[in-house]
Amino acid sequence: MQPKRKDLNFIQTLNDKLTRKDPVLDLAYDRMGDAGIVFLCRNKDLTHVQKLDLSWNEITDGGLAVLAGTAPLPELRHLVLNANQIGNEGAKSLAVSKNLPNLETVELVNNQISDFGALSLVKSQSLLNLRFIDLEMNKVGQKKITRFPDGAVVSKLRLLNLRRNLVGDETLADWAQAGAFEKLVQLNLGWNQITNKGARILAHSPTLNRLETLALDSNHIADPGALDIANSKHLNNLAQLYMQDNNYSQIGETALRVMRARILVEKKRTENHLNLNEQRLDNKDLAGLSKYEKLEEMVSLSLRNNHFDYHGVQDLANSKYLKNLKSLNLMSNAVGDKGLLLLAESAHLSQLESLNLEYAGITALGILALSHSPHINQLKELNLSGNNLGEKGLRILASSGNFKNLVKLRVSGVPMGDSGFQALVQSNNLSQLEELEAMGNTITRASLDSLANSSKLPQLKKLDLRRNKLKELDLIFLADSPEFHALEALRF
Repeated sequence: MQPKRKDLNFIQTLNDKLTRKDPVLDLAYDRMGDAGIVFLCRNKDLTHVQKLDLSWNEITDGGLAVLAGTAPLPELRHLVLNANQIGNEGAKSLAVSKNLPNLETVELVNNQISDFGALSLVKSQSLLNLRFIDLEMNKVGQKKITRFPDGAVVSKLRLLNLRRNLVGDETLADWAQAGAFEKLVQLNLGWNQITNKGARILAHSPTLNRLETLALDSNHIADPGALDIANSKHLNNLAQLYMQDNNYSQIGETALRVMRARILVEKKRTENHLNLNEQRLDNKDLAGLSKYEKLEEMVSLSLRNNHFDYHGVQDLANSKYLKNLKSLNLMSNAVGDKGLLLLAESAHLSQLESLNLEYAGITALGILALSHSPHINQLKELNLSGNNLGEKGLRILASSGNFKNLVKLRVSGVPMGDSGFQALVQSNNLSQLEELEAMGNTITRASLDSLANSSKLPQLKKLDLRRNKLKELDLIFLADSPEFHALEALRF
């Protein structure tokens, strides 16, 4: 009686979902088997379903053949068949189906599919909108392939996941020769059996020239394979390369980091400006970047919000290829006082005119190092916002001749009170200052009076004093005072 009750509950639940015309039909873990697939396809209208999840249902090749061949599923975009018992014949049934014209993704994780079934899907002549095939934890590469599906890759396939299979060097050679990779932008080959020979095959395959992401982690690649990939003439579009847990040494890692730097520079540069913001660059990436000779062509380098600290800054500061750099953005990195000291000692940064150190962990010690730098003394723009400079740091800044060319200074949230602010506006060294941003500090009316009587005010064009300790009467004073009317922009 219990199985019948379970079947009745399943049918009732299924009917409820189909009656609502839900675009997502989730039948995972129902263990319906092939008989359930037959019942579903022959008795229920699935023409509205856009995503169908049949994971963990004990489906075999026969069940998938029924699903692929019984009735058209014109709206189906995503088919999930993880953790079943599907092999090559099932994959082939899916590949030749004319009933799935809009299918975009197929997930077949943890099944029994080997090379022929996988290649049948990759080279399907029917699933023309297919973009992503997930074949993780199958049997690709288990045996030498003896027959290949006919035809070229004609679908829109862009992403292929072969992680945790049995892919070795011969398998890669066969797949590359069959043209299976030619349209891919993402290829995951992690946790397989690829050695230096396989890495060389990938590096020398022109069919991989569209790849933007390649995962080769947890294989058996040593320095020769790493060097082949690093020097590849075909992998020039790679933005992400994952090769952790292989057998290469520092030699291979350095070459791969230089490769990544080279690709990033070529993809992210705009003429002589290079924007590498938010690229997850760490210290080793900066070491690779600093060795790339085309940095010499850059006048602007932005590295905002990455993952390096003063160790990465050291490699950057020692790079002879930064000699033409005029603008450097290190915002939101753990530069710290050590990093700023290294920058201050760099003879390669003598042309620097703009330096952004916002939220870079700088204190008065870092400002002291910068104030005594024999090289960085031509700055016109300096951003120190979000650092704990204190009054001491601001006084050092105000008293150093190294900042005599500053035109723009940002010191928001440093924190700064009246003493620090007055040190800036009364400084004889900051005689070129035109823009001053000092938001989020503790400036009071005393600073306004000091500025109103200062010789610095007539030269200022822009002043930002928002989020300070100014009272309503102080704001009225700013709005009505003729001394401040000459400013092009005043924010308070």
